Amino acid sequence: MKLRQSRSRQTRDQILGAARELFSRQGYEPTSIDQVASAAKVAKSSVFAHFGDKANLLAALGLGEIEKLAEAGKAEVARADDRPLADQLRALLQPWLSYFCREHAFAGLYLSQSALTRGPHTEAFLDLCWVLEDQVAELFRKSHKGSLSAERAQLLARGVQALFHEVIVFEISGWIVPPESAEIMLGRFLDIWIAGAQQTSIPPDPIA
Repeated sequence: MKLRQSRSRQTRDQILGAARELFSRQGYEPTSIDQVASAAKVAKSSVFAHFGDKANLLAALGLGEIEKLAEAGKAEVARADDRPLADQLRALLQPWLSYFCREHAFAGLYLSQSALTRGPHTEAFLDLCWVLEDQVAELFRKSHKGSLSAERAQLLARGVQALFHEVIVFEISGWIVPPESAEIMLGRFLDIWIAGAQQTSIPPDPIA
């Protein structure tokens, strides 16, 4: 049994190593499962057996870094300071933005959440991405010192997420024109959103 598990782990590592090299060298979209299997020196069926499809394979490659980002976000939210909310949100979102600006394939995975094929790796990847929205909501709650309901905070956090998605789309599509950068665009979006949220009353939740 142990020998079988060891071989299975070795096969999985071979597939991940081959996929990482191919995705890095020629891009995610042009790379096929056949190419990954060939480079890993395993049967195509082994790739499907371990990962299901290409999206799950990509998610498996990104999980380690996403876990670090989520953990760092937890520490950021736990910080007790008097920084303006916009600065706290920038500090929370900046590491994620830098990662997605650097790793466009994972940015695409993040942006296409609703269209992803469900599997153990994409589910884990998405769970960690959703942690970010909860962390943004927690910063809104903390900034209002408990006067903001959980529902209102989550609604405001979803707005921030939508703006964050927009910045990523502009960045990976090459639509941001220097000297503006993704960081500057995100900062402007956050300032406008927070100012609007402070000046506009949020309508009551609809009765279920």
